[in-house]
Amino acid sequence: MESVMSFLYILLGVIIIFVVFKFVSVWAGLAILAVLVLYGIYRFIPSYYEMKGNQAYASGDEEACRQWYKKAYDTGRTKVQMKTSYAYILLRTGYADEAEKILDPIIRVKGLAPEKKNLAKQQRCMVYYKQGRIDEALEEAMELYEAEYRTTNLYGMIGYFKLISDAPLEETTAFCEEAYEYNSDSRDILDNLSICYYRSGRYENAERISNELLKENSDFVEGCYHGAQIALKLGKIDKARECLEKLAECRRSMMTTVTEEEIEKLRREVDGNGKNSAS
Repeated sequence: MESVMSFLYILLGVIIIFVVFKFVSVWAGLAILAVLVLYGIYRFIPSYYEMKGNQAYASGDEEACRQWYKKAYDTGRTKVQMKTSYAYILLRTGYADEAEKILDPIIRVKGLAPEKKNLAKQQRCMVYYKQGRIDEALEEAMELYEAEYRTTNLYGMIGYFKLISDAPLEETTAFCEEAYEYNSDSRDILDNLSICYYRSGRYENAERISNELLKENSDFVEGCYHGAQIALKLGKIDKARECLEKLAECRRSMMTTVTEEEIEKLRREVDGNGKNSAS
């Protein structure tokens, strides 16, 4: 609808310029053309900044992406979709409090389309998590879920929140299996389910899910780390080392849930078990 309206505005501008040139004067036509061009630039600037931000993100420069998105946001002429994207970038670069300031006004807007408001609420759940407010994060995420809001990201988020909270393992596993039925290609959903099986001692099932995950997501920090844990538990030391070696190529962000200290500790465990096996 927005693209249709933009086309109609452009068409109307062309018609006005044509009429002025033909029936008024060339100078009046040039003046109107100049005004329309300047207005077009004014309207396009936020989109230009957003485009530059997307290019920076694609190249792996998330800090530059954040700065470009901030420029777009500061114009005061950005749409809700761009604002929620900016909040996500803020989360990835460690600015959870700033992300909350972006999302709260969106959620308070009356009459906003439910899908846009729900997306903002979903993002805010991650804000709460990054702020250490895990109970609030899980509560709001479950409110969305119980209101029949279903997305791959929400399923992955709730599964993870349950894993790091006091939720019973059996309940968490059932939810993660439901998430797997919803989307068996999601790396977060696969990772959560592999952890559930690992914690319940179902190591072969955990390995099967981990293999599915790593087949298409070999650059996923959490997937490689948990894959190494599972392989170690099964006594597959070479496979564990292979998973750990892949971590060097994985892209990190402030959203990464595995620390370098945890990785180093696991590496020492794998090396120690390898020596024991050799001896």
